[in-house]
Amino acid sequence: MRYHHGDLRNAIIDSVARLIEEKRSLAFHLKEVAKLVGTSQPAIYRHFENKDALLVETAVRGYQLQRELREHAIKTTGGTALADILAILEAYTLFSITRSGYFLLIKNLETNEILASSTYLEERSRSIKRITDLLQDCIANGLLAETDLEIAHTVLQSSAYGLAHLYITGQVELITRPDVDHSVLSTRIFTLSLGSLLSEKGKAEFAKVIKNRNPMDFAKLADGKILSDIEHEVRSR
Repeated sequence: MRYHHGDLRNAIIDSVARLIEEKRSLAFHLKEVAKLVGTSQPAIYRHFENKDALLVETAVRGYQLQRELREHAIKTTGGTALADILAILEAYTLFSITRSGYFLLIKNLETNEILASSTYLEERSRSIKRITDLLQDCIANGLLAETDLEIAHTVLQSSAYGLAHLYITGQVELITRPDVDHSVLSTRIFTLSLGSLLSEKGKAEFAKVIKNRNPMDFAKLADGKILSDIEHEVRSR
């Protein structure tokens, strides 16, 4: 990894995410970041006060990338609450597969400094509110049999988080066929998970979502160019 056009700050953040992905922990030194970027350790300190500050910025970036990927996924749906929820769950899984360093940092490795960042907490709250607003919409329209918002959210979060970690730890290959299509697998799992919460009215609505859903939507979302474009947009802000 080398930075271009003087974009050292973003290259440093990307390198931190890459090291977390490789090590599955925060047990790395700034000299390793510098080596990966192709710069000196003092150059890092010109952009970040210390490792803690760098982790905070990386965590914020992680939620920003996840948010943009989620919103891109939602644009491919028919605009209904159930379709949007399914898109969010799939985007969550895709983010964990393709950007596992960022995912691990914001889901497993939050430090006290990260949790003290108002910017980080705002990004996290926005992420939670997006799904809870959709669930509240479903409850208001009689689509959920389970009307406890926290329970419904926990069911979906558990399903998405569990599948994400099966991918990150390489366990999916142990329990599924080696030729399994990730988009088919995730859709079936989330269909069962979300379906377990639905009322009869909700099941009828969700059947329409599945019937009208373009099976290529997930594949398009996983396209490397789309992800690269999303990252470029976030970095340029």
